[in-house]
Amino acid sequence: MLAPLISALLAAATPPAPAVRLDLDAVVERVQRRYDGAADFRARFTQTLTSAAMGRKTNSSGTVMFKKPGRMRWDYQKPELATYVSDGGVLWLYEPEDRQAFKQALKASQLPAALAFLTGKGKLAAEFDITAAGKTPYGAPGDYLLMLAPKVAEPQVKTILFVVDPHTFDVHESVITDGQGNLNDLTFADIRMGTHIAETEFHFTPPAGVRVIDTAKLGK
Repeated sequence: MLAPLISALLAAATPPAPAVRLDLDAVVERVQRRYDGAADFRARFTQTLTSAAMGRKTNSSGTVMFKKPGRMRWDYQKPELATYVSDGGVLWLYEPEDRQAFKQALKASQLPAALAFLTGKGKLAAEFDITAAGKTPYGAPGDYLLMLAPKVAEPQVKTILFVVDPHTFDVHESVITDGQGNLNDLTFADIRMGTHIAETEFHFTPPAGVRVIDTAKLGK
């Protein structure tokens, strides 16, 4: 689903793009400032995973919440219920239909590196080489398209395309390509920041009867 984890792109009523276009450095600075200035973030998301080898697409959707420092929660609603939740140190994957929960250290997970700034960690310009993307099938007219390449190579992330709203500087789509050419396309809608999300949203206690699997102990 996620990697191990952003439906609609823009509503029809989206205002026209600003007449003055900013240069690349200014756009990156505005995006960073937008997320640095928000204590929390919530949105609806849709996700399309495309397998390069099989040519197969898998679609899912749900809601997501982030809160600084390092907290996040992804509630998948389709095609089946699942929750990823972290308090910043431990990541849980809860699968209610199978009555099981996986537990692992967050640092050992394969979360999309480009989204770390949503939880208040890292700076885009320090961690990625950023260029203006050419023509792509993503986004809407007027959107800024940023292509990010990790400065330190990693197999999970070869490149990331950010689709940036020219008015708010929200990242409303993120397309991650890994080393095998697989795509993880996440789009956000109904983005809201600074809504004072409760700390309890990021703490998970396995319900009674749920099997807990600690991934750190697997294979030992």
